[in-house]
Amino acid sequence: MKIITFLSDFGDRDWFVGAVKGEIFKIQRQVSIIDITHALTPHDIRAAAFVLRSVYKNFPKGTVHLVVIDPGVGSQRKPIIVESDDYFFVGPDNGVFSYVYNKDSKVYAIRTKETISSTFHARDIFGPVAARLSKNVRPARLGSQMKNYVKYEFPKTETKRGVVYGEVVYIDHFGNLITNIANETVVKGFRVAGKQVVVKKSYCQGKSGELIAVKGSCGLYEIACNRGNASRIVDARIGQRVIARIA
Repeated sequence: MKIITFLSDFGDRDWFVGAVKGEIFKIQRQVSIIDITHALTPHDIRAAAFVLRSVYKNFPKGTVHLVVIDPGVGSQRKPIIVESDDYFFVGPDNGVFSYVYNKDSKVYAIRTKETISSTFHARDIFGPVAARLSKNVRPARLGSQMKNYVKYEFPKTETKRGVVYGEVVYIDHFGNLITNIANETVVKGFRVAGKQVVVKKSYCQGKSGELIAVKGSCGLYEIACNRGNASRIVDARIGQRVIARIA
């Protein structure tokens, strides 16, 4: 059975997610729709890009990833299909696919009808296109290839005199601060918001209320607190500086 994943900021109190799924099933009934999450902070494109980066390879090749965080709906921003790493991605051209692009990625501007809603492209464009891709319709039949598209660079670290300067790129449900410092970096200790952070192998090695750093499951160090919330302890925010001592 074909798989479509669905990632959005639609929440769970309205009809939006159900409407999109209904339009998909009109076109393709032999499909499994997997919800990644619909609880992202509204309009947070970079958070969505990070979540997609962290999860898309957990699915079989050929999976269609439907991503709708779209504050520019109804504007001149293009609806697109991305073909990358043997996966398909459908959503707006606003940078949400930044972290899945590579030199071999192909991007297509989706052809649309003038009668569609100006406020619900997930239902009228993205869902139906995802359904058709899951029926093995090639992207070139649904749009025209384009060369210029919105792409953000993943935040880079800077190393000076035995210190790596990084930042918080995502804060998860548990309050763990995911940094942009790769697990391959041999770190002796961290500092964030003026607080010292010790390196441990797992969450459970931390003492109650103690800030610790562990090698996270998505290949990046994260700062956590065993049975606590590191984000609240340091009043964290995306982009907050993190300092790692490597010498």
